[in-house]
Amino acid sequence: MTAPSPQKPLLSIIVIAYDMPRQALNTLISLAPDYQEGVSADDYEVILVENRSRRNMDAEAISRLPGNFRYFLRDEPGVSPAPAINFAIGQARGRFIGLMIDGARMVTPGVVRYALMALRMDPGALVAVPGYHLGEDEQQYHLARGYSEEKEQALLAGIDWRNNGYRLFEISCWSGANPKGFFQPFMECNCLFMAAELLAEIGNADERFDMPGGGALNLYIYGALAWHPRTQLYVLAGEGSFHQLHGGVTTSQVEGRAKILEQQKAQLHELLGRRYRSPTVEPILLGKIKAPAQRYLLRSAELAQERFDRFAYNGEHPFQDDLRKLEREPH
Repeated sequence: MTAPSPQKPLLSIIVIAYDMPRQALNTLISLAPDYQEGVSADDYEVILVENRSRRNMDAEAISRLPGNFRYFLRDEPGVSPAPAINFAIGQARGRFIGLMIDGARMVTPGVVRYALMALRMDPGALVAVPGYHLGEDEQQYHLARGYSEEKEQALLAGIDWRNNGYRLFEISCWSGANPKGFFQPFMECNCLFMAAELLAEIGNADERFDMPGGGALNLYIYGALAWHPRTQLYVLAGEGSFHQLHGGVTTSQVEGRAKILEQQKAQLHELLGRRYRSPTVEPILLGKIKAPAQRYLLRSAELAQERFDRFAYNGEHPFQDDLRKLEREPH
């Protein structure tokens, strides 16, 4: 692997992978300092933890990437990424943590820059990168819509994404985590940044989430952090994390998907002690909106106006969890 920088990085980005060598390598390439803009290799490290599968990554290919990449191949007896996440947290050297539970998510070139900007100026920053799926439709419909890994690779080749990562917006659609855009509550986030101490305060990755893919672990982590009394949500509206097709538990058209989702929901409710709902916290939008992303900004504003009009008509506040945080603050 590339030798770690002697300077302690501010940020440790954790990527978890299993049986997705092509997709995870694309993710790592999109996190490298020759792709990310406005940052240096000394600012951050990337910790890739791969749970051993029938198709493991090429360690030599990872070692050739510029920047500070650290690769760990683990023999994990379970089916959840939670132990791998906690292992990676133990390896992290940064004061801040970036968490990508699903290693199949490529990112745009401003993600690290703007995440660090928010984390440096606000110790309670919770930075969320909106999620997208490559292709015209969410990938849980890929079989019915004729979408395949081969078509995806052709789409990526057609936009030369390594030299202009913002063109990923041209070949994507919103994911179900944030289907109504930037101004409405997110259900979860698959590319999230926060202070390491805040992550520790919610217990890091709860290993009771023992279902394949972690079940609803990602929702649990995002919710716990968004509801935390000391956090302020920042959304990088001009950036994105783009899911690649890889046969994921809930992000592909697998047999029994509806039953799997119900089981995940039941476990989440049991561990949370109540039904889960999207945290109603109002984000601060940070970053530039490049031309390919502007159509998503426009649609976000249109959908938000409908929501705000509805809440105003009913005499309700659209961000109740923010009100609850204010009520807890000392006066």
